[in-house]
Amino acid sequence: MLVTNISEFRKNLKSYIDNVYDNNDTLIVTGSGKTVVMISLDDFNSYDETEYLTSTKANKDRLDSAIKSFKNNSGKEQRLIEP
Repeated sequence: MLVTNISEFRKNLKSYIDNVYDNNDTLIVTGSGKTVVMISLDDFNSYDETEYLTSTKANKDRLDSAIKSFKNNSGKEQRLIEP
């Protein structure tokens, strides 16, 4: 995780953006009493999808059950149906 102030961010905008994107890093930018976080779009979409998948108790319980089965090697192999 990187932290910088708004002045340094402005001076080195491209290098900060490249670092966030290329290294999947998180950048915190502070200035004028406000703080923001910069992450790549791929990371944002991943967080957004995780939030969606765990947004209901039923989904969260189903995912927890699947993870438990996987860890206990008690899952069932399924063949994918080709279209």
